[in-house]
Amino acid sequence: MLNFLFLLTAGPRTEAVHTAKALSLAAGAAGHRVEVFLAGDGVAHAGSLAGVVPVTLCDADLRWRQAQPVEMAGVHRGSLRDLARECREADRILVFR
Repeated sequence: MLNFLFLLTAGPRTEAVHTAKALSLAAGAAGHRVEVFLAGDGVAHAGSLAGVVPVTLCDADLRWRQAQPVEMAGVHRGSLRDLARECREADRILVFR
């Protein structure tokens, strides 16, 4: 079993979220562990990934964009400390910019 971390910084005008979602589903079905960290413009994709895979939103990017997302199952706010922990625990890291 591998631990995957997908870091998504791509904004709403990209196909990256669809790729990350498809890879998350495939990896999960194969028995792997997947987490997604949303930073930068990627915080806009929380709703698309909620309930599919555990998601961490960069709280600083949310505040910078003055966004207040509604509470979603499987989505929590975090920081770069959470990203660092997730990176340490990951066997593979994929970045979608």
